[in-house]
Formats: sequence, C-alpha cells, structure tokens
Amino acid sequence: MSAQSLLIEIKKHIPLRAYGNGPVINIMREMGLHPNKKTPLTISDVFRDSESGELVCQVKAEGADSFSAALSNLKLDITHPLYRKVKNYRDEVANALAQPDDAPNVNSSTFRMGSLYGKK
Repeated sequence: MSAQSLLIEIKKHIPLRAYGNGPVINIMREMGLHPNKKTPLTISDVFRDSESGELVCQVKAEGADSFSAALSNLKLDITHPLYRKVKNYRDEVANALAQPDDAPNVNSSTFRMGSLYGKK
C-alpha cells in the first residue's frame, strides 16, 4: 500500500488512538509529561511531509498540547482495522532507514523517504 493510500485510509478513521515509541516519548518528556509506551495518544490529523514524503500525525496526550509525530513512531491498537497496514508502513520505513550508505541502487546523497513512495 502506498503512503498516499494509507493517508486516505487513516483520514477516514480519525480520531484514532495510538501509542508512541522512543522519539515520541522523548518529545512528551520534553513537554513535562511522564509517558510510557502504554500512554494513549489521539491522532487528530495526518499529512504528508513535503520534504521527506513521510506520513506525519498531529497527536495529543490527555492534558497536553498537541504535537507532530511521524507515523513510523506510532502504533495503533492491535484490534484496529488499520493496525496491519500501519505496521507494514512502519516496517518499510525502518527497513529503508536501515539500508547502509553503500546499498545498491540507493544514492545516499539524494535519497529521501519520499523515494520509497513514489513522491517526486
């Protein structure tokens, strides 16, 4: 599934509950919160970053201001119908970022996340 298709699917389900991983938890701690991986977040919007092409969500924790987080740093409830699609997206992004700089067919000086999803 392309990032654009996933974006459209997610918008149909907003608002949705999600949970953050390391980078999201760090942002929340900088905001003075005391989160963990089970702290529920609400996704209120999703958009595509114009530079990287990655999907970015507007999220909010209870009692806090909203902030932006990459979808690749969020996890949906396992019972949500989009769980598998979002997990696959997260895996694709993680695999792309894990490619060594000398990987074949990847020019690291011009590589952008958008390259994964056909964004030009």
